[in-house]
Amino acid sequence: MKAWKLLAACVAVLGCVAGASAQEWPQKPVKIVVPYPAGAGVDPVARLVGQKLADRWKQNVIVDNKPGGSGTIGATSVARAPADGLTIMMSATAEVVINQFIMEKMQYDPETDLVPVTLAVRLPFILVTHPSSPYSSVAELVAFAKKNPGKVTYASSGPGTPQHLAAVLLEQLGGVQLVHVPYKGVAPSITDLLANHVSIGFAGLPAGLPHVQKGALKPLAVSSKVSSPAAPQVPPVAATPGLEQFELNQWFGIWVPKGTPEPIVAQIQRDIAAVLQMPEVKDTLEKQGAQPSGMPTAEFAKFVRGERKKFEAIVKHAKLD
Repeated sequence: MKAWKLLAACVAVLGCVAGASAQEWPQKPVKIVVPYPAGAGVDPVARLVGQKLADRWKQNVIVDNKPGGSGTIGATSVARAPADGLTIMMSATAEVVINQFIMEKMQYDPETDLVPVTLAVRLPFILVTHPSSPYSSVAELVAFAKKNPGKVTYASSGPGTPQHLAAVLLEQLGGVQLVHVPYKGVAPSITDLLANHVSIGFAGLPAGLPHVQKGALKPLAVSSKVSSPAAPQVPPVAATPGLEQFELNQWFGIWVPKGTPEPIVAQIQRDIAAVLQMPEVKDTLEKQGAQPSGMPTAEFAKFVRGERKKFEAIVKHAKLD
């Protein structure tokens, strides 16, 4: 009997210690790896969220930029990091979804080496053209492209990028033939859109909207299923007859290395979701055209599976695989 009581006491003590450990996490600084340069795409969102997490966790939260390889260098470093929750990645779409269907060899498996935690934000694209273009809606664009096959050019920030694949999806659903003009990044593609050297382009809202507001670019549609609060007057592509299935957004997600304890994953998800709903954070993101999320981990995992299926089909249609 005494032995059983002693065993029960030990189990209770161990349980208390485990609970205390989970509650006290993190006991060291946390690193958010951003697989892109400082100031680009994911970086401003990671810094905004990281600052609030530092206040919440009473620990330093360091944004560590590891650009290169279309996001794979940073993602590889996270996949190989200790599974203690102290290394987190805020990713874009490429390194966790698209690259696996384009690259012949990757140093990590995004489906098994990284654990999805939560969706941070969605960032719809805005389809823009020069103010002098002969079309003012997606329906007019499609009609023009059908009558003039091969004459409508579109800019992207490179082959296989979401901007490129959004245009491929438009071709596929609209039954049109467009000419791809890839650039080395977003900035030069916007420059040539402004100069009317290329017909159309899907631009991220933060990059394209300021030019729309100045009247330097004409908006045709947004890539989300519904209009963006940042541009409520711009309809979605899906509002066009025949294109009801169109939806393709850039999005940023949170990931940790395989084997990270579930209680820590759950805490990261809860705390990031709470930060994203802070009025000052939400307002800042929405003004930039981003839609804060913080969805539960299981829901995010399901969302990622759907995105992989969608992008795999688009990549095959584009003959990039």
